[in-house]
Amino acid sequence: MKQGLDIFRAVGLTSLLCVTFLSGCASPVALHRAVLEYDWTVNRIETELLLLNIARTRYHEPIHFTVVSSIAATFDFRITTGIIGVLTQSPGLDSLALTLGASVAENPTISIIPIQGKEFATRLLTPISENTIQFLSQQGTDPAILLRLMARGILLKDDEGQRRFLLNQPHRKAEYREFRQRVMHLSWLQSERNLFIGPLQLSEGSKRKTGRTVITNYDPNSLSHQERLDLNNQADRFSFNNILVDIRKGHPGGDFPMFGEIKLRSFKSILGFIGRGIAQDQEFHVAPDSRTKSVSVNPAKTLTIQESNIQPEEAIVSVQKRGLWYYIEQKSQDGELVDRWNHETFDVLYQLYHLTVTDISQIPTVPITIAK
Repeated sequence: MKQGLDIFRAVGLTSLLCVTFLSGCASPVALHRAVLEYDWTVNRIETELLLLNIARTRYHEPIHFTVVSSIAATFDFRITTGIIGVLTQSPGLDSLALTLGASVAENPTISIIPIQGKEFATRLLTPISENTIQFLSQQGTDPAILLRLMARGILLKDDEGQRRFLLNQPHRKAEYREFRQRVMHLSWLQSERNLFIGPLQLSEGSKRKTGRTVITNYDPNSLSHQERLDLNNQADRFSFNNILVDIRKGHPGGDFPMFGEIKLRSFKSILGFIGRGIAQDQEFHVAPDSRTKSVSVNPAKTLTIQESNIQPEEAIVSVQKRGLWYYIEQKSQDGELVDRWNHETFDVLYQLYHLTVTDISQIPTVPITIAK
């Protein structure tokens, strides 16, 4: 009997160690997996909503966003253990068996907010600011991606004071073609490290002051203070939703000069531009101006959204609308450079979505809570 008790104690100690091991392993593994799954799910929701709203504009439908405001998950970790056996007076006839079990129960509560109201509509309809262009350009984004996506057009002024506007819309073919050529020229200057996109640095007395954002083919800080002040006064004549561009003669790329202002779109207009470009107002190939040197990539479309009645096998994001599938290809027949352009453009659009849509800190709407 004593031998059986010793076995009982040994098995009990073993079960205690196993329980400790299981409880130590089960909870971190489950938590790690859950955090990654929730992150992936929220990202998928956001990207698919973004693409869905592009598809909505293709049919001239109102756009609408819903944001996941919070996820609260409760994890219930349960460990069960037991000993089953027979203890006898006869040596060697004792029989003991250890039973162990572990389970994890997850109870998530998800809060979503339909984005609506005056404050949201204002952000949706207000043109992008020059600060956004400056911020994204500092991340190394090609100016051609930024301006083809976000610019409504360029208002040019010649030496005689004459003005003409180049609309960034394919149905205005001549204007669109020249707009594309001028944007390609800026992209080439950037690739040659001869393009400056940033704020003017001014001074008032002994204090430094940050001025308006400009796009130039020279370093504005090399100008005298008065010249910088004059340039800033030129930029101050229009709103912060426009950017002054000054590509001067006598500097790199100056044989294709331009002076004027780039007018920026609102986020809603950006979605509409891409949505209409699927079928109604398609972009087309534009060759660089002869004064622009080599351009590494020049896709016909700013962002290529495929439309098909068959669900795509490989896509970075896809949604269904009116019985058709809309998606961005992982790999296309146009090659790696165009695919990289396309993915980067969608990434820029996703960043604009966060800057415009997902700031819910001031939204008074009561969230909708979904408990699983």
